[in-house]
Amino acid sequence: MKTKQLKTFLIISLIGILGLAVIPLTAIADTFPKKPVTLVVPYRAGGGTDTMARILAKALKKELGKPVVVVNRKGGGGSVGASYLKNSAADGYTIMMGGDDIPTWNPMSQNVDFKLTDFRYLAALAEYQNALITRSDKPYKTLEEMIAYSKEHPGLRYASQLPMEKKLIEIFMEKNNLDWKMINVGGGSEMVQLLLGDKIDIAYSGGIFNRYPKKLTVLASLNKARLSSAPDAPSLFEIFGISMPSYIIFMVPVGIPDNVAKILENALLKAGQSKNFKTIVEDRLKAPVINVSAAELETYMSQLNQQLQEMAK
Repeated sequence: MKTKQLKTFLIISLIGILGLAVIPLTAIADTFPKKPVTLVVPYRAGGGTDTMARILAKALKKELGKPVVVVNRKGGGGSVGASYLKNSAADGYTIMMGGDDIPTWNPMSQNVDFKLTDFRYLAALAEYQNALITRSDKPYKTLEEMIAYSKEHPGLRYASQLPMEKKLIEIFMEKNNLDWKMINVGGGSEMVQLLLGDKIDIAYSGGIFNRYPKKLTVLASLNKARLSSAPDAPSLFEIFGISMPSYIIFMVPVGIPDNVAKILENALLKAGQSKNFKTIVEDRLKAPVINVSAAELETYMSQLNQQLQEMAK
């Protein structure tokens, strides 16, 4: 009896081993994630990026099967968050969502502890609607009128958020002989409060202005092309040949396992096409949703870095 039980046990064990043998090795390896994933937003809470991140986190939870926790690490135009990311474990449990200028332009313009090659780039899901904006009740309604008014009333207060945008505006001011007072702010939500409270006159916005169509006016696009939400406002590129990069990218510390990077890439690309994310980004923030893979983004980031190096010179 004991012999028969032993044979039965061995047969069942053998079947189990053979069954495992036909399971793809990738399925065994793809046990990631085993715990919640942190999504770092390197800007102040309440802005456009933060809004996108919190909607995306819910879609990512569905794709990854684990909670995705949004953490704000503001400061330095994204540099504080990027430094935090660089010094995080390269295990895929810490991702950052932010502008493509952070790992490219910031190391060229700031004393930071990171560079382009310290990160692996997973996907780009949307584009910032970079714009020069003002209050709708100001006496100037167009870029030309604002330039003329600025020359007659030197010392207008301008709110800056990012090193890249600040440099662009400095070039714009120099080309037009303008004298503005630069005021650094921590993010889109703070900028809007100051602008609506008449504490500043002109500001940079990455897209949050679209929440206030009756109160805020776009004077110019800082992207290469005009913005879909403000087609009558010219881009600085078409007038002066200068523009900002605009991809909203996702990146992790370099060195994470390839299979983990692929899981995150696939999850991000699927989450970026979710109904709630597209509704918030396209309908509320008026920004285009894009679907850029890791391979495409790696090439893009390398090319962008070269272009910005030329601009820095």
